[in-house]
Amino acid sequence: LSFYVKCTSQKHPKTTMCPMSTKQTKAPKEKRRNSERRKEKSRDAARCRRGRETEIFTALAQALPLTSACCNTLDKASIMRLTISYLKARKVAELVPSRSLAVTGAADGEFLQALQGFLLVVSSDGDLVFLSENVSQHLGLSQMDMMGNSIFEFSHPCDHDELREVLGIAKSGNKASSKSVVQAESLQPQSFFLRMKCTLTTKGRNVNLKSASYKVIHCTGHILRKASIKEEKDVGGRGSNSKKENTAKEDPLQRCLVAIGEPIPHPANIEIPLDKQTFLSKHSLDMKFTYADDNIGEFLGYDPEDLIDRSFFEFHHALDHEIIHKGFKNLFAKGQSEIGRYRFLAQGGGYVWVLTQATLLHGGKAQQPIS
Repeated sequence: LSFYVKCTSQKHPKTTMCPMSTKQTKAPKEKRRNSERRKEKSRDAARCRRGRETEIFTALAQALPLTSACCNTLDKASIMRLTISYLKARKVAELVPSRSLAVTGAADGEFLQALQGFLLVVSSDGDLVFLSENVSQHLGLSQMDMMGNSIFEFSHPCDHDELREVLGIAKSGNKASSKSVVQAESLQPQSFFLRMKCTLTTKGRNVNLKSASYKVIHCTGHILRKASIKEEKDVGGRGSNSKKENTAKEDPLQRCLVAIGEPIPHPANIEIPLDKQTFLSKHSLDMKFTYADDNIGEFLGYDPEDLIDRSFFEFHHALDHEIIHKGFKNLFAKGQSEIGRYRFLAQGGGYVWVLTQATLLHGGKAQQPIS
């Protein structure tokens, strides 16, 4: 047998690696390494920046007139807010006349104890520039939580228009607002009732701000205005005075409200027995006497039984009807009010000057006013 074998296989050429292919395989690895290095540098820079920022805020918090315990609980936003607020307070202090009495820091605690309320300073745009530390005793909110924020955040929405009139915030297109600005800029005493948020319960516990109720605060004070103080020293022309008034209107810190907020005590929290110059009475909604304690006879001469079913309006002086009308208007609108000094008819003739703190009592399932 003979075999014929034909070889069809050919030698394959040798394959050689191109230098471009090695570069292509190494390039992604180098890119990953470079990106990781850049990310690491960016993280180190951010870490260094955060550390430097923390040092600055820590030094800024230590510069605030607060205790170290309070400073440790502040975040960065609160530190900035309080710093700006204290800088504003220093600028507002320039509005106080130089003839005011200088007091030492040791007397601050005595002043707070002497006050029946708390001190508040509000700029013309509504910012709470300063509040005394004892604000927490009356509202449950701390001084640090309120300073630097707007007073409109802590007040009842229905009282905002009255508050704007006191601060002199004019509304666009409102002709009456220009008159209110003139009244607010004057140095006449200011007295108004403001419902503010209170986180204290009747049992003395502190609740969340979202669950807070409203408490009626009687604010008495006056407006400090830089232009009015400068006008005493400068008797220049009209141009200089008008220029100062324009700058005072532009800067909200050139005019501010300095007031003392006194809460009106609720009848449930009144300590008994009362002093001899104070008597307690209850009235129906048409202001007829339903109860009067025995103290009323000691300095007014009335027997409590003689006043039952008699109207309150029979005893006040006719010239005091405006202040009484304003007081009762606030009472039925806000739930509590304080009627300033008015004349009350005595049993033996003549009038006695009295001051009344009134509270509207609610009852029933619908919590409607009953007395």
